Amino acid sequence: MSAVPKTAVQPLSVSQLTAQVRGTLEAKFLSVWVAGEVSNFTRAASGHWYFTLKDANAQIKTVAFRGINLRLRFDPRDGMEIIARGRLTVYDPRGEYQFIVEELQPKGVGAAELALRQLKEKLLAKGYFSPARKRPLPRPPRRVGLVASATGAAIRDMIEVFAQRWPFTELIVRPSRVQGEGAAHDISLAVRQLNWLHRNNKLSFDAIILGRGGGSAEDLWAFNEEAVADAIFNSNVPVISAVGHEIDVTVADLVADHRAETPTAAVVALTPDRQELLAALRDLRTRMGDAAERRIKYAKQQLDQIATRPVFRLPLQRIETLGQRLDDTNERLARVARQRLIQMREKLASLSAQLETLSPLQVLARGYSLTHTSDGQLVRDAGALRPGDLLVTRVASGVIRSLVTGAQGTEHEHSTAHGEPSPPGDG
Repeated sequence: MSAVPKTAVQPLSVSQLTAQVRGTLEAKFLSVWVAGEVSNFTRAASGHWYFTLKDANAQIKTVAFRGINLRLRFDPRDGMEIIARGRLTVYDPRGEYQFIVEELQPKGVGAAELALRQLKEKLLAKGYFSPARKRPLPRPPRRVGLVASATGAAIRDMIEVFAQRWPFTELIVRPSRVQGEGAAHDISLAVRQLNWLHRNNKLSFDAIILGRGGGSAEDLWAFNEEAVADAIFNSNVPVISAVGHEIDVTVADLVADHRAETPTAAVVALTPDRQELLAALRDLRTRMGDAAERRIKYAKQQLDQIATRPVFRLPLQRIETLGQRLDDTNERLARVARQRLIQMREKLASLSAQLETLSPLQVLARGYSLTHTSDGQLVRDAGALRPGDLLVTRVASGVIRSLVTGAQGTEHEHSTAHGEPSPPGDG
């Protein structure tokens, strides 16, 4: 066996190959009708159905999940001929392709039913049934367009319920046939006309209700026409389908922004109940009154408690007490200040006495003198003087000015000068 060349394409894993096959099948057979015979039918505990669809030459594994099964009106049995709509996929763990059922009917349905299924399939592919495009209903509405038979019970019921629940909504009635030949054209024309008024600012609508009081499948067939589906899908105004038949779901129900079981239910979905709102307002008013009364009662209790406090019973007592404390404090401060002043005076006298003792004037009073030269230099050494120097001598009771005629150092007992000899130690 030869080796794979280095330039060869990287081989796929089994999972990768299976995923590509599954993607191709799912994209190619997104929705397909298949007719065949049921074989090997089993019902799992989960509620899913597993069986084989076969004919004379081929067979295919088929799965119907529980969500689909709950909506069916019959139970498949081995050997039963059926028509199923679904999609192809691959079950990866076993590498088998299988048919996933999305709709199931016994074989032998009429041409009208088959046409309806084909129309649903077409509209589904175009996104007419997508939940993402459905708009919320305005509540409460200011103006609503009613499309219904002018002589039917549906129009009277809707007007009456509007009057009872929310009489403030303005109603614009566009009479239309709702069954028989030409009814689908009339319904779609009515929807387009109301939208024209809305787009051109003639009349602004918050919603349009398609109303009918029920009937057989044939009576409701106008609401299964593609023209009605197109008108609803292209409407700029939210549309409520109120055909009045809870069992059969029409194309109009699937395309509309909201489906109501009856015309009355459509009004209920669109409007609040005035009586309920009034009752809620009365209840709110009662609760607000009770809350205010409780609040006032609580505030009064708080006020009574505050009024019993001494500050309110004797408003000047606190001031008088604080005034008395202030007087006591002032007295203590004055007493402390006087004591401090006496202490400072005593200390000052002591320091003054010490300074007096150390004062040069006391020395002079004992007979000593201080001699300075004319430039203020204190004379400490007689040898530093020269004849002719002018001296100023301070004694206890005056000043003596003298002229130096001669001076000797400390080895002599005194120097000759005009004036009295200085005491020993004066210089």
